[in-house]
Order: sequence, then C-alpha cells, then structure tokens
Amino acid sequence: MTSRDELYVILEVLRTASVGEIKKAFRKLARRYHPDINPGDRLAEERFKRITEAYEILSDPMKRKFYDVNGFYTEGVLEQQGRQSRWGFSFQGFDFSRSSQSHFGEIFSQIFERQTRRREPERGLDLEHHVPISFDDSIRGLKTKVSVHRKHACGTCSGSGRAPGSRESACITCQGLGKTTKSKGHLQFAVVCAECGGTGWTAVACQECAGEGRLPGTEILEVELPPGMATGSRVRIPGKGDAGRFGGPAGDLHVVTNAAAHPFFNRVGDNIHCSIPLTVSEAALGTKVEVPTIDGPATLRIPPGTQTGQAFRLRGKGAPSLLNPGMRGDQYVEVKIRVPRIADERSKEILRELSRLNPENPRKDLWR
Repeated sequence: MTSRDELYVILEVLRTASVGEIKKAFRKLARRYHPDINPGDRLAEERFKRITEAYEILSDPMKRKFYDVNGFYTEGVLEQQGRQSRWGFSFQGFDFSRSSQSHFGEIFSQIFERQTRRREPERGLDLEHHVPISFDDSIRGLKTKVSVHRKHACGTCSGSGRAPGSRESACITCQGLGKTTKSKGHLQFAVVCAECGGTGWTAVACQECAGEGRLPGTEILEVELPPGMATGSRVRIPGKGDAGRFGGPAGDLHVVTNAAAHPFFNRVGDNIHCSIPLTVSEAALGTKVEVPTIDGPATLRIPPGTQTGQAFRLRGKGAPSLLNPGMRGDQYVEVKIRVPRIADERSKEILRELSRLNPENPRKDLWR
C-alpha cells in the first residue's frame, strides 16, 4: 500500500500528469536507477523497485483511478470489488490469516500488527548540470565554476527532520501501529497512516525544513574538466547531488559537457578529421604540405598519383582519450583535388599534350 501522493512523488510528476508524461518520467528514472547501470548499489536497486511499482499503478487507468479516489492501492482490490457478497463484503483474495480457524478479532489483529521501525534514511537524488564549452577547452580541459540548484542538509536539525532536542514517540493517530482503517462502501482496508507515514513514530518537526531534513538552495562549485571532454561526456562529483531525506547520504552531481563545433576540425571519438585542397600537379607529382592540427602546423607528405578522397593519418595528433589517460587519437586528413579553370590557349594546349602522353579512361571499369 502507498500513502496519498507518494506514487506521484516517486515518479516526480504532478497528479495531473498524462499517461505519456508518466511513461516519459518512468523511462528517465529507470535508466538512472536500473541495477545494470548501478551494479552493487542497494539503494539504487530499491529505488528502481519503487519506481516500477509506482509506474505499474499509475500507468493503468483503473488502478490509478482507484488510487486517486482512495489514496492507496492494494493488488487484487479491483477484483475484490467485483466479487462482493450479498452482504457487501468478501474476504476472497485476501489472505488475512495464516490459520483457517482464526476469528475476526484475530484477523484484524494481524492486519494491525505493530510496526515499530523508524523512518529509514533515504539517499538523495543524483543531479545533472550541463555546461557548454568551446572546442579548444574540450581538447585542453579547464577549470570552471558552476551554479547548482540542489537540496542541502538542514543546518538546524542536521538533516534529521526533527526539531532540536525532540525525541521520537509512538504516533497518536495509529497508536504506533503504522496503519489506520479506511472504508469504501462495505469494504474496509488497512492503509498507511498519513500522520507518521507508516513508521508508527512521530516527532516534533523541525520548523526550518518542515520535517524534510533538507532545504533547497544554490551552491557555487569549482569543477575541473579533464582534457578530451566531448559532447555528452560527464564528470561525477560525489555527494553534490540532493541531500538525502532523514539524514540519508547525498546523491552525486554529474556535470555533462556540450562541446562547440570547430570550423575546420571534425571530431569523431578521439580522432580528428579534416580535409585540405590539392592542385592537380601536387596530386600528380607528389609534394609536402603543411596541415593544421590542434597542436599547430604539421608536415604531411603527399605521394605521387594521389587521388581525390584519399585520407592520410597523422598518428597521435587527435584528441586526448578520457578512457586511456595519456593516450591520444589520430588525425585523418582527406585530400580534395582542385581542378583549375583554364582560360588561356597555352594552358589548354599543355593539357591536351598531357592527355596524349598519358592516355587514360577512368570510366573503363564502371560496367564490368
């Protein structure tokens, strides 16, 4: 069972959210907390289970309607409503007792079995902060300051949510049971106590944070982005996400970079691509040319007979590798032969002579 509004809070959506918005929120959170993404993280695994449970209820129109009306949903309750006896109540589908000879008093005593667990500390949410950087900064790295909106632990109650000097005591509303009864027609159910949230315990809430144990605020952080950052690269800053509830640990902050494009270089992974023009004579006879790199000009040897579209590799002239610190990618230089515009008769005659001396049909193999 889940107390009113809790499922919407778990999925981080409003009560008026559409089915599409609920599905989008679920996918986003599921990707963040999936066990495969967070191996060995028990808190992430528990969070993923709660997200899945909330989605299964809110994505079903009938289950969501029942939850919105009653403030809770128990598996099988819709079927139970459709199988009411002539007295308006049926125990079919509800295993209230381990013994078939239990009386009604024993049945309901099991429903209201005392719960004495305290509010468990909850880990805070991870946050993302996107930072635009220039192409040069993405190659060389930089230190920068970011302004992050996050929930930090309340200084008055040290994140506990309790007023200073107060102690927890048994909830008066549910007498420490953690549950109260709720009726719908002839049906009666045990629901999570709204006063204590099902813990069976209450305390004087901290006035500063209203019992939440944390407060929203803005923090300026200095972040070091290593060389080789690209669009979508991220740096994790432990403990700088939202503070946890009830004294739980804080989540992490993920700084995600968005690198600007360069007018000449095109980055693909750790490699850098570019293209340079060659004249007909340079391509035919071969030459040496200067090529821009991120480290400055480099000399590239063009062999005789180079064709347009050929690419040459400059080893170690690419971007620094984030996965393999100290390593760099390569730079690939594609050549494009630029044919001159011939206006004078002397140049035309030279080209005709060249054609006679070097007869060639570049299209002869097209139909083979």
